Amino acid sequence: MRKSVLKKLIYSLMMTMILFSGCAFASNSLPEGATKFELVEDNVCHMQIGDIGEFDKKVIDFDEHDKSLTIELTMKNIKEVENDTRPVEVFLVIDNSSSMVENLVGDITRKQVVINSANILVSKLFETKQNAKVGVVSFSSLDSVAGETEGTINDAQLQLPLTNSEEAVANAISAIEEQKCGPRTNIEAGITVADDNFSSDEDALRYIILLTDGVPNNDIHGNWETYTGDVATNTKTKLQEIQSNGIDIYGCMIGLDSDKVEPTSQKTYRALAEEIFGTADAPTITGYYYIPDDKNTIENTIAEEIFKNIVVEKDNTLKNIVIKDYFPQEIVDNFDFSYVTKPNFGTISDKIDTTDNSITWTIPVLAEGEVAKVSYKLKLKDEFSQEILGEILSTNEKVDITAEDAEHDKDHPYQESSDVTPKVKVTQEKPVVAPDPIPQTGENNNIVLFIIAVIGIFGIAAIIKDKRIK
Repeated sequence: MRKSVLKKLIYSLMMTMILFSGCAFASNSLPEGATKFELVEDNVCHMQIGDIGEFDKKVIDFDEHDKSLTIELTMKNIKEVENDTRPVEVFLVIDNSSSMVENLVGDITRKQVVINSANILVSKLFETKQNAKVGVVSFSSLDSVAGETEGTINDAQLQLPLTNSEEAVANAISAIEEQKCGPRTNIEAGITVADDNFSSDEDALRYIILLTDGVPNNDIHGNWETYTGDVATNTKTKLQEIQSNGIDIYGCMIGLDSDKVEPTSQKTYRALAEEIFGTADAPTITGYYYIPDDKNTIENTIAEEIFKNIVVEKDNTLKNIVIKDYFPQEIVDNFDFSYVTKPNFGTISDKIDTTDNSITWTIPVLAEGEVAKVSYKLKLKDEFSQEILGEILSTNEKVDITAEDAEHDKDHPYQESSDVTPKVKVTQEKPVVAPDPIPQTGENNNIVLFIIAVIGIFGIAAIIKDKRIK
């Protein structure tokens, strides 16, 4: 009987422990639903910038676990370098007056520096343009009776007509170094001889490269040894006439002292030159360069700067590109913004400008075939507004682009805009709800104690009953 009583006591204690443990570990609080991040519209924003450029904005990475997406902006110049294939005709018109040998540039004469630079120019030109032809003219004056030979077209000599032989051109240029120099400068004679010896090919691109160190004091109308009046007027008129016939003229004024005064006119030589040729910024001719007596500067101007103008390439560069990317307020408020890669061209805002919720990407120049890229990440904040739950969010509001090219300058730039953008949605899953709530620990303590007491009473009653039976 004692074993029976013991079994009943153990049974009562076990029931009490089960009920107690159930009360101790059960909870009726519900877990918060998991946040879900979706890319609902993987839109690609594409804009065409005339026929020269393309812009794309697209998602390149989406992470539903990290609740983030990475967006890449790409600006591309879709043009290729275009060389003009038309024939090129160039006349080198070289000053052979006495001042070209009387003045030194380092340890050699001005004439030698000019000749060396001209040879480099010619070599590069023939290497680049298979259909190029070059001719050579020298000019100064003849020491003879004025009006008979000096002050006429005879002040210039055709050293070499147009040819495609680099060797012949080099020899003609070098021959000028050995020639006797005249005392005066007849620029009108030099450019007139060159103009008269171009071909009749209407498709050819034609250039005169004027290399001199002096202001004209002769013309071809019998006027000589004067720097103003008819000489200046006739020289300028001839320059304008040649240009109006479709011939581009590039001039180099070498070693011109801007402070030195010409005694007969009481004007500086620089001022006298500008009356005819204009300034470097506003030339009368296609282009004019005032070059100091420096070997490297002379060579760079003739063999590099002028060469670029002769080897005609269509200007297909995109310039002054400004890309503004705008963000909706809910993106700014609920997402962290950071760059994944910095731009490989230009500069961009360090962060979102909250005055208009934008970033600005500026690219000064984008040449043919170049591609500019930048990417950034939008990551959902840990603490975000519940108001965006279930809403389809545009990651961007719009993109505005302005850009320039050779045909569309700052007064008439390209202007494009688009509101096409990737879209996301933030949702929260509902938690699973138990059918009947289970009391939490610490709640309904009186009920628990009552149950324990009832079980205890039944256990004691069973013991008493057994004793009576016994």
